[in-house]
Amino acid sequence: MADDLKVLSDLKGKFAHYEDYQRCLTDLSRTIVEINRINKESAGQDEIGKTYHKHVDRPTENLTETLAYVTKRLGAVTEAGKETTDTMAKADEEAGSRADGF
Repeated sequence: MADDLKVLSDLKGKFAHYEDYQRCLTDLSRTIVEINRINKESAGQDEIGKTYHKHVDRPTENLTETLAYVTKRLGAVTEAGKETTDTMAKADEEAGSRADGF
């Protein structure tokens, strides 16, 4: 069975950039929130403003929702990667200490 389980020596490295990606998405989310705020305050409430908001508001809401979903899923992958790496490292340490006992 031991032959079936393999841990990449650079398993942490495989997940290292996910935190950077998540940070970038968080920064992008903040920028979009600011753009949405400015957008909502723009163009007024006259007919031109209402037409503007009718065409612009919903697409930015969709973008915000999509980005929030991707950020959440990426966070889940990042966390799962950390947990997997920690579990495998602990298993490796335990296997080593048990092997020393024989």
